[in-house]
Amino acid sequence: MKKKLIKFCIWSVALYGSETRTLGKKEERVINAFETWSWRGMLKIKWTDRITNGEVFHRAKEERLLLKILQNGRHSRIGHTVRHNEFVVNFLEGAISGKKAVGRPRLQYLKQAARNTAAESYTAMKRVACNNSRWKAAK
Repeated sequence: MKKKLIKFCIWSVALYGSETRTLGKKEERVINAFETWSWRGMLKIKWTDRITNGEVFHRAKEERLLLKILQNGRHSRIGHTVRHNEFVVNFLEGAISGKKAVGRPRLQYLKQAARNTAAESYTAMKRVACNNSRWKAAK
């Protein structure tokens, strides 16, 4: 019962709208830490106890799912958007004129989505997304 509460009440609130955000390495680590923290709380394991994360997941009889759930949500949202919503596709593919910002380029949502589907580029991902059966197999 506790597992169901964590998955459906806590995780749904934590992941609300997260499939629309870009995630860097730091955010992925935070999500993985939150998942481990949730299971530790359920099992009443203190953070000072010297128990590895692998042991926590073994005791909970679970595996890391939170990041996979987020990636699957992004995958389904991108596929639906590319297939059905012309306005949003034009917005995603459009370029903004002006000066480039100083520093490292920001992580782009479409590049991250293409990387998660193992596509070489956005255009390759879009070709696969237009065919619903191929898109579902690309997860």
